Amino acid sequence: MSFASSGIVIPLCLPEISKTLNISLSQGGAMETARTFIIVAVLLISGILANRWGKKPLMAIGQYLIAIGAIMASYSQDYYILIISLMIMGIGGGATEAIINPLVLDIHPNESSKYLSLTNAFYPIGVIFSALLFGELLTLGYSWRSLFLFIAIIALAMGFIFNISKFPEQRNQKIFSWNLIKNVLFLKVFWIYSFAIFLAAGVESAFTFWSRSYVEIYLHDLPRAGALAVVVFSCGMAFGRFLAARLSNKVSPKILMMWSSFFGLLITIFVTFITNLILFGVLLFFAGIATACFWPNILAVAAEDLDTDATILMVLLAVFGVAGFGFIPWVMGMIGDNMDLKSSFLLIPVCFLGLIYLIKRILRKV
Repeated sequence: MSFASSGIVIPLCLPEISKTLNISLSQGGAMETARTFIIVAVLLISGILANRWGKKPLMAIGQYLIAIGAIMASYSQDYYILIISLMIMGIGGGATEAIINPLVLDIHPNESSKYLSLTNAFYPIGVIFSALLFGELLTLGYSWRSLFLFIAIIALAMGFIFNISKFPEQRNQKIFSWNLIKNVLFLKVFWIYSFAIFLAAGVESAFTFWSRSYVEIYLHDLPRAGALAVVVFSCGMAFGRFLAARLSNKVSPKILMMWSSFFGLLITIFVTFITNLILFGVLLFFAGIATACFWPNILAVAAEDLDTDATILMVLLAVFGVAGFGFIPWVMGMIGDNMDLKSSFLLIPVCFLGLIYLIKRILRKV
């Protein structure tokens, strides 16, 4: 939830940041790309360090770095200082993202799909609480800078909690060598999972990053309404992940992902035709359900299918996922600058088409 808050503050404050620092749509999308680019770089390093030092110090340090970056962002006076601040937040986020899912495997090795879905459900829950609070504060006239300070306080508190917490022993871990990474990268099936998580994360990021701006540009409402759009999508995500956990013993994760791919395609092709705020909210909720299962289930299925070190595998998959999380909003911003933001939302059903193809390949293990 803390990690979610540090990510969602950027898109929720994007209109205000754009006005303060006079930035374009593509520059706005590039802010998320800069943060996630650093997350990608740090993910692999964190996986290697966790393999050697353990997960606890990296979890605590990650939260402290998010706090430092958020404090810097709150005082930034130009676009480039803000980018540097977000990159520091990205370093902390990368350490957090690298460790969370392997830690779940350490705790629940026998029911990984169920507990990965449950744990990852708290990411959208964090988005929900943050969006409601931040949207209300922005509507009441609070500066976007104060929201970054709030993020810093949360991250500092979480870092302290990790410092005093007892962590479980790491399970089935091999001594690190570069061959572990090389062996994973040479697995053909790994690349199918990688492209799948890239597209799935991109869809998730597209809605969380651009929904508030979409509401403000095309549906003409208060910041509170734009934040509620993010909340509605995140509610669908949380519901979908709890549902996926409930169905984990009844439906194969691969079949669930295939159903979700078709459902997501059916829902998102109508985005650009919606002109009513309530209908847009309904669509966002179902889009959240459709998107929910991919990240945790791709990790769980890959860990089950591929005989390799689980921590390194999950870190490498997370690298591709976070890359998609940053790349898709940036592409949408460029499309928005050259055409309009509504046209950029057509990229989302294209991503679902790609997921349908890749999940079919996973079902065949080809």
